[in-house]
Amino acid sequence: MRHTCTFLAIIKETDEKSVHFDFYHVTKRPPTSRELLKNAVTLPRHYFDYLLYNGVLEVESSVLYQPLEAQPAAIGMNIRSLGSSVLFDMCFSPQTYKLWQNADMILTDISLPADIFEEYVYRLGAISRFRYLGRVDDPVVATRLGENDMIEFKRDFLLSKSGIIKTVVAFANSNNGNLFLGISDEGEIIGVNHEVEQYGDPDKYVLAITQYIQDKTVPFLTPFPKITVRKVQDKYVVAIFVEVGSELVCGLDKNNEKFVAIRTNNRSVAVKDPHQIGEIYVKRKLGSEISRRLGLL
Repeated sequence: MRHTCTFLAIIKETDEKSVHFDFYHVTKRPPTSRELLKNAVTLPRHYFDYLLYNGVLEVESSVLYQPLEAQPAAIGMNIRSLGSSVLFDMCFSPQTYKLWQNADMILTDISLPADIFEEYVYRLGAISRFRYLGRVDDPVVATRLGENDMIEFKRDFLLSKSGIIKTVVAFANSNNGNLFLGISDEGEIIGVNHEVEQYGDPDKYVLAITQYIQDKTVPFLTPFPKITVRKVQDKYVVAIFVEVGSELVCGLDKNNEKFVAIRTNNRSVAVKDPHQIGEIYVKRKLGSEISRRLGLL
């Protein structure tokens, strides 16, 4: 069967245990293209050779590469963002049951068109999961994906407080999502260095953001959003990953009055209709499918 795409490894160095290479994706159908997925990858030869034997990897090297004897392996795709493109981590393990708890090797932040991703999953017999669907840790990757139902940008913390709470509440009531502080609406990384300086250091800055989210959301968010500070070309960017909750989450406005928000059309929207708020509450308590079966939605 003639395949229309393949991974490509441009080998830099090999030793008895590992292969060091640049990782590309090649599209063979016209117009042909070659896209760099990751620089300076190191992969145990066991797994590198597994990709070769399964026909999903081609090699370019100044010296002829000789694969070792084939060994069994399991590959899992940990999907983190799903749309026209899929952002995922490729996990390697000797056995399937160890994939998620004890993977030997993980290639993070790989992005492919959805149809190409599905082809690789089929050809590798890979397992997919959605545990971290929506999680994007890298601000640069987020700017490539752009704002969508799982990604939103804010320029800062201090001047965007009400918008931050609305977005956090909307993600908690709708779907997993990422909020980045220090990125403009146009996707330009501008950083929050001036605010970090005001608080003294990144840890105190994160503590202030954490405390504000705690004070302005009810009930207490479980799990609580994961807040990290990343540095991109000397610019600080805050990444806030919000997991969808099992409870109806409310925000508190400047008068400490409760409001509900949901994610719709790539925006965080306040909900005022009591019937719609009731639907959200039922979904959180029973789940969408059970609620429909009971005729509650």
